[in-house]
Amino acid sequence: CALLATAPLTTAQEGPRADGLDQPLLAANMCGGGAPGETQFTIAATGDLFPHENIQAFAEAQGYDALFDYVRPFIQAADIGYTNFDGAMLASSPFTGYPMFNFNPALAPALKNAGIGLVSTANNHILDRGPEGIDATLDVLARAGIATHGTTPSQAASQPRPPFTLVPLSRDGITITLGFVSASWGTNGNADPFGQVNLLYNNGSEYGQQGGGVLQGVLDAVAQARAAADVVVVAAHWGYEYQFYPDASQAEAARQLAAAGADVILGAQPHTLQPVDILDTNGRKTLVIYSLANFVASQGAFQAQSYSATATVFYVGLTRHADGTVTLSGYRYLPTIHVDNDTRPAPIAPGDLPDVVSHVRLMMRDPDGVRQLAPDAAAIKGKVEVCPRLFFEATPDAPVGGDFAQHIATLGSGVTPRPPAEFIAVFGYPLGPAVEEPGANCTGAVRVLYTERQRLEWDAGASWPYRVVGTQLGALVYAQKYGGKPEEAQRRTDLAAPDAFANEPFRAFYARYGGLNVFGYPISGPIQEAGAAGGERSVQYFERARFELNAAAPAGADLLAQVQIGLLGREYVAWPPPCGNAQAALTSGSTQAATDQR
Repeated sequence: CALLATAPLTTAQEGPRADGLDQPLLAANMCGGGAPGETQFTIAATGDLFPHENIQAFAEAQGYDALFDYVRPFIQAADIGYTNFDGAMLASSPFTGYPMFNFNPALAPALKNAGIGLVSTANNHILDRGPEGIDATLDVLARAGIATHGTTPSQAASQPRPPFTLVPLSRDGITITLGFVSASWGTNGNADPFGQVNLLYNNGSEYGQQGGGVLQGVLDAVAQARAAADVVVVAAHWGYEYQFYPDASQAEAARQLAAAGADVILGAQPHTLQPVDILDTNGRKTLVIYSLANFVASQGAFQAQSYSATATVFYVGLTRHADGTVTLSGYRYLPTIHVDNDTRPAPIAPGDLPDVVSHVRLMMRDPDGVRQLAPDAAAIKGKVEVCPRLFFEATPDAPVGGDFAQHIATLGSGVTPRPPAEFIAVFGYPLGPAVEEPGANCTGAVRVLYTERQRLEWDAGASWPYRVVGTQLGALVYAQKYGGKPEEAQRRTDLAAPDAFANEPFRAFYARYGGLNVFGYPISGPIQEAGAAGGERSVQYFERARFELNAAAPAGADLLAQVQIGLLGREYVAWPPPCGNAQAALTSGSTQAATDQR
């Protein structure tokens, strides 16, 4: 908490905003094509840790590990956990809460046990016990095995301070390095005689005067970390309390930090969630969350107005590719709420607090919760992946990863998760892993995934959700059976026309389960074809699919029973490799409806 009056409160209902921070963030999906040799890493980031007196009393009675009982498995499921340590741990001084925080050193090993291995100490409460408090805090955190940046010991203050902390992460025999930089707007006016705290802004260290751009020393530290590490993470203690959207000073600082080389920016100070964003610096992406809210703090009195007891475990995804490069893959999040008389965080149970979850999704720019992690510790199986793979019992050796998984799981929308019964009905099971095949005119290569009902193509340069598009198998099969060329198929572009669909079940299925982005346009009227089990069936061809009417479905049956999607993927892979003009037509045509959709 700042010890000065807060800036005017902004509300989450002000949109639409010119900066787009109240709109869905489609650019957050950067899962890629799921190429061989990729290793996924995850950072679990949390907000301000500054336990008030009631929390300290609970921990003294129950043990400090108890503070993290509900969230521990969700933090440990990442490769490293992060928090902002907003106070001191000076054992020789009384343990106190607001306004001058000092904690029992037993808090540090409890943090480590919870999965926290990285801490920012640059904040407005780190000097609440003066230079001696900083020295003690750094010593306690180091003995607990927690890496830090943001302050320096008083005895080393006259020496060049480390511009960043290098943190290795290892998984499956692969290691990447984080370069961690931390700085704060100020120290609540507490004297810093040795200059121990890294400051952020040119305007000085007054709470109400934040801005003026980022200090050159901080930008230089970020640039040095960029040269030494695979990924640069910056912790920025900035902004104004209880505001739902970032101040102009935060936005400008984020742009400068991104330009200097930051890959990830983790904000703290406002004590409520602020939005996530993706910044683009000449094609290089930076993930910023302007405020992570409160991790462990007792500010529930302001929950109704400011959601100050609400936060997330914010998962940052990193992909180490076979060539050694490391890129962002996106983010996920677990909504949390303070429970047990406002003493400790817990995941929000399914169906609980819908207004709170809606607010979290607004700040995460994820209205339908496609990136929201379910609060089921058993389901994560010890590892949270920001780009989760799809596993199918029928094909256990062919999990689907990368953008292909996101496309299938959202029926092409990229934003709305769908149940497995629906996406299996539309796509069928995978026929194997994603593979490289010749591109248009047999030049270059395109990454494709075959499923029973579609052939999906991945275009690295396209924006989401059009990065994965189905090949026009419907047009190809129709041309093979009824003559003509696939690219000459007559597209029925007026989908509202009475004769656009062969029957009402087809029209309803198309609208409910993917539409233009998944099936393309209709290219035929009703056709009677021989069924696999004998007899005839009514079908209709679309650019990417064949709809088949199940005459055996009882009256009033669910659409998934009335309509089946033809196994065009299986039919296609049984043919000779289609490289040449047909392949060129398929590849070029498969992007046409996506262009129309744009």
